[in-house]
Amino acid sequence: MKLSLRLIFFSILTILLVICIAYVSILDSRVINKLEGVLWTVPAKVYARPLELAEGGNINIGQLKKELEILSYEQTKKIPDNPGEFSLNQNSASIFIRGFKSQEPGFYKLQFEKGRIESIKRQDGISIDLIQLEPLSIGGMFPSHLQDRILLNLSQVPKDFQEMLLIVEDRNFYNHRGISLKSITRAFIRNTRALGIEEGGSTITQQLAKSLFFSPEQTIRRKIKEAIAALLIEIHYTKEEILLAYINDVFVAQAGRRAIHGFGLASQFFFGTDLKNLTLDQKALLVGMLKGPSLYSPTKNPERAKARRDLVLTLVKNDSLISEEEYFELKDRPLKIIPPTFKSLSKYPAFNDIVTLDLRKNFDDSDLRTKGLRIITNLDPVVQDYLEESIRKTKAKLEKRYGSQLNELEGAGIVVDSFSGEVVAAVGSTKPNSYGFNRAINAVRPIGSLIKPFIYLSALQQYGKYNLSTLLDDSKLSVPLSGDNVWEPNNFDKKFHGDVPLHLALSESYNVATTRLGMELGYSAVQETFTKLGIKKRISNYPSIFVGSFEMSPLQAIQAYQTIASEGFFSPLNSIRSVESSEDVLSLSYPYKVEQRFRSEPIYLLKFVLKQTFISGTARGYPLKVLEKWKVGGKTGTSDEQRDSWFVGYAGNYLMLVWLGFDDNRKSPLTGRSGALQVWKSFMSKLDPLSYEVRRPSRIKYEWVDVKDGLLSGQKCKGSIFIPFIEGTEPEIIPQNRKKCRINKESYSSKVINKIKEAIEAK
Repeated sequence: MKLSLRLIFFSILTILLVICIAYVSILDSRVINKLEGVLWTVPAKVYARPLELAEGGNINIGQLKKELEILSYEQTKKIPDNPGEFSLNQNSASIFIRGFKSQEPGFYKLQFEKGRIESIKRQDGISIDLIQLEPLSIGGMFPSHLQDRILLNLSQVPKDFQEMLLIVEDRNFYNHRGISLKSITRAFIRNTRALGIEEGGSTITQQLAKSLFFSPEQTIRRKIKEAIAALLIEIHYTKEEILLAYINDVFVAQAGRRAIHGFGLASQFFFGTDLKNLTLDQKALLVGMLKGPSLYSPTKNPERAKARRDLVLTLVKNDSLISEEEYFELKDRPLKIIPPTFKSLSKYPAFNDIVTLDLRKNFDDSDLRTKGLRIITNLDPVVQDYLEESIRKTKAKLEKRYGSQLNELEGAGIVVDSFSGEVVAAVGSTKPNSYGFNRAINAVRPIGSLIKPFIYLSALQQYGKYNLSTLLDDSKLSVPLSGDNVWEPNNFDKKFHGDVPLHLALSESYNVATTRLGMELGYSAVQETFTKLGIKKRISNYPSIFVGSFEMSPLQAIQAYQTIASEGFFSPLNSIRSVESSEDVLSLSYPYKVEQRFRSEPIYLLKFVLKQTFISGTARGYPLKVLEKWKVGGKTGTSDEQRDSWFVGYAGNYLMLVWLGFDDNRKSPLTGRSGALQVWKSFMSKLDPLSYEVRRPSRIKYEWVDVKDGLLSGQKCKGSIFIPFIEGTEPEIIPQNRKKCRINKESYSSKVINKIKEAIEAK
């Protein structure tokens, strides 16, 4: 009997031992897999372009101030003496930058003169050529759990931060093997006396184990599992590896649905700079938050957060890491955290969608969500802010004017650099920060009169047949279709205008004249122009195509206009500047791609007419001084029954397109002029872009012609306009009644010379 009981006992013991060994083996496998995996499950980070300030470069003081404010820099009246501060006036700026990549935090003074940066000097007075402000964090490519972190290696973690962390969280870290019996005993006694959980006895290794493998529940069973996992971690990894894993994994804050893990990201999230650049009081704040990320959150509970930070500083002082004097100076400092740049997925959802499309051309989704890539985009935060503000305020004004019928009005806007094709801003809704349907890339709508410049460019490439004064027929037109159907286009003003010069037909956006021109050119010639403009879609053989029954998304439409705005040079639109690995090794750059698709002469002629849109056409109203400064051109577009309101226009180096309409495609009271143009005007007035010189092609000459018949005229003749021609294509006939008011250039020059001679002789 005794033998049987002993056998049963040892059998049960053996079974339990096998189960324990199996459990430990499984847990051991999980420890290795999880800890190895932590280093490779880091979402890609998306940043705006870093602002470069270079000696001799252009400067807009208002935009510099706005950029600094977007980056949460604090303006001071005194000389800045802390990272994240600046002072500014009309002639100079003093900026204490936070530091970005190889550029350390430091004070810099910039002198301005006539809209340019005259000099940049460091605090020691040494001149330098260029500084960079840190780029704004604008989003990420997150896995389903939405955990976000920036991985650090141990060399990127300051020694004083490591010491502070160990003083607060685990003084005996380097002396135990994962479990501290002394800490557990102390915590047990205190919790027993309090009849609750008041103190934890967990080591850093145990905290790491709990974070990686177990729920936060406070039970004996979970504590035992946690202790076993901690012992296994200590067996497989060095103390330095464990400390680094903890630094990279610990939960610090919640931003919407996004969980902020690790001190690398926490430093960026709360202070806008790398951990190595933080001051001691800032490091103390982050360490202090570990006791309760929500309870000691500086955004939710600033007073508690400061008290906790000061307690950490006290512990640091007691360990003689700082002096008494330093302690009181640090304790007196305010928290000075920055507001979150974004919550959840992205600060700029529409732009982020464009970035995602560009990334998928070269990267798998799994790489974007796990490899910790750093994506530097072309987004300009100031331009983006102006675009969002313009579309919101314009909608509010339109609602005030037209009433509740515009409550559900939607829209999209895109801004690109005309010459490089860089996408610098985008919105996909009249509520720019909302997620969902992105109209900038997904709203495929009839573009209306936006198509007309493409038709006229097709004509202007045929020098010998068409010039700006070529007469086009704008009389009633009937086009037979299949069966007994007839299509009869009409003009917006419901009138026919007879023979009109080509430049007037385009600037006034006459439908009938444009239809006749398109039919005369032929579908294949127009298709060739479309292809050269970067339009991949084939056109249908219906004459209504020539007046806008052609659907495009805003992104597709602005690509076509980019080639026109950049003097005939095609550059594929791109939203990304570079993609870098987490080790700061360049993984992929996105260089400019430029290809001349059109000769400069026909583009110059077309842009002359697009400028007339602002002088006498559908976008009129700007002072001529502003038009000359910005070097503008553009086109309104209104689809059938005013279902879509479009405007695209360039000014300075910027090209902007706007669409307004309803998602259900119902009629709107808005035309291109009364709707989309108003967003464009609001935006450009805020931006006030810098002008650039347009080089006139050598074969272009100007002539005075009559605005009605297109024949030669003169400056003093009524109804005349001074327009460009390609040499040899200008009209040669001048009607008899205009010969008297036309001043011959040679006779005019001789008159001037004679007057000068007379003045000299009189002396």
